[in-house]
Amino acid sequence: MKRILTNFKCMKRTVHLSLFLLITTIFLSCDGAPEKQKQTNEFKISGEIKKFSGTLFFRHPDKEYSKETKPDSITVKDGLFEYSDTISKLSLIRAYTDFNDTDNKLFKKAKGGGYYPVKSMYLMFFAFPGADVKIQGKISDFMDAYPSGDEYNNSLGAINKIAYPNFNKSVNLMVQSSFEEDSLKIKELQKEAEEISELGNQQRIAFIKHNPNTLGAVWYLDDMVMRSQVSDSAAFALFKEIPENIHNNDIYQGLKTLMEAIAATSEGATVPEINTTATLDGSAFNLESYRGKYVLIDFWGIWCGPCVAEMPRVKEFQEKHKDKLIVLGINSGDTKEKIRKFVDEKGYDWKQLMSDKANTSDNFVNRFNVKGFPTKFIIDPKGKIVKRYVGSGEEAFDLLEEMLGQ
Repeated sequence: MKRILTNFKCMKRTVHLSLFLLITTIFLSCDGAPEKQKQTNEFKISGEIKKFSGTLFFRHPDKEYSKETKPDSITVKDGLFEYSDTISKLSLIRAYTDFNDTDNKLFKKAKGGGYYPVKSMYLMFFAFPGADVKIQGKISDFMDAYPSGDEYNNSLGAINKIAYPNFNKSVNLMVQSSFEEDSLKIKELQKEAEEISELGNQQRIAFIKHNPNTLGAVWYLDDMVMRSQVSDSAAFALFKEIPENIHNNDIYQGLKTLMEAIAATSEGATVPEINTTATLDGSAFNLESYRGKYVLIDFWGIWCGPCVAEMPRVKEFQEKHKDKLIVLGINSGDTKEKIRKFVDEKGYDWKQLMSDKANTSDNFVNRFNVKGFPTKFIIDPKGKIVKRYVGSGEEAFDLLEEMLGQ
């Protein structure tokens, strides 16, 4: 019996010790968790870009920038670099070289100044908490360097390897045409550039079709839809093939919003709901309050020359048909203060909304599938979309005159 009691006491001490060790382990694990969570917000990028020493600049998606704020930068020495930072969520980052470098062949500078923006001038990669992005490649007259290291960047690198050479060939021809004086030669070069560009479109569509479960494909589909490089019917067919396991990110959700906008803004459809406080004075606004009259929705920006040039014409129609027509301006890209100063000075007294850049219900540019500026929608008194116009508004004004003059 004594031996049994002794054994029981030993077992009891063993149990107590085990419980102590277990509790200690749990405590240490919990104590270390916040530090581990902090570390998971970090992303790293490293690799080699042959034939390049210099700086890669980019704008961090978590930061606000102004004209006085310098972009973030990555230093590359003898082709090699390492960089790390923190980031809150999955984002596509475009890093670019110094525009003022006279030897820089990535910026496609046209005759007379300015340059042709093209994706092949950027080092593009996906950054996200915990990412360890690897870059490999070189610089020639385009950024022939691509990301890898995870499924997101592997897919982006794969499609960029297909897309970048065609982007570069096409833009080089456009640059060449800007220096030509022979009109026939200019047309030949532009036609060849368009053919190469269309070939590139088809190659990217083929990649998206065969790799619908990759983020690189999703991002490029979104980009091609915004640029009208794929028909709406083809875009819907590709969109339907994207599996659910890739839906839980802002890139897919942005594409989803865009596809919903295409369906919702077709002629004859009921205009998408606008119920917002994104007004210049912060007051509530509901588009349904305009029912019973024709509405001209004008997507514009102060930075957009054609938009500003047409606004006196918009004012003319508003005043001429004030009993039948209401104008609604939706600005994209300008600050509230800048918009208010501009419209007050010009006497443009119709309601102005501000489109949000984020994927929210106030991103009216995405929700209305606006691909160019100016874009105008004519809405009938029952709230149905009569017509949409991209670019010059002359046809819109002609139709309004026809409808309102009755």
